[in-house]
Amino acid sequence: MRTVSAGFSQFLVGMFLGLLAMVLHECGHFVAARALGVRVTRVGVKWDKGMYIVRERGSVSQNLLIALAGPLVNLLLVALQPWYPMFALANVCCVLANVLPIEGTDGYRAAGCWREIRNGSLTS
Repeated sequence: MRTVSAGFSQFLVGMFLGLLAMVLHECGHFVAARALGVRVTRVGVKWDKGMYIVRERGSVSQNLLIALAGPLVNLLLVALQPWYPMFALANVCCVLANVLPIEGTDGYRAAGCWREIRNGSLTS
């Protein structure tokens, strides 16, 4: 019985650390948007989406930086958290889930911005 209790406790800790990694990830987007002068209109949570921010559309370069800010926060947390491997793992998972160029992810948005920049569109 003790093993089940310890396993469930580890599961809850893992869920909390994953949630913390997600909150800090979204804080990265929020801070980047504010620093770049892009107005954030709403911060929310959806059961099928997790946390999200809604903001005004910035320039292509602003959008690229904002899209990359969330995963960058998680990468920084991985680098700064060698003393707590479980939190580092939660951040690695957050990075991997967000940098893949799958529709709806930061990686998809960043890839679209990068294509626009390569095609010479810096202002739209």
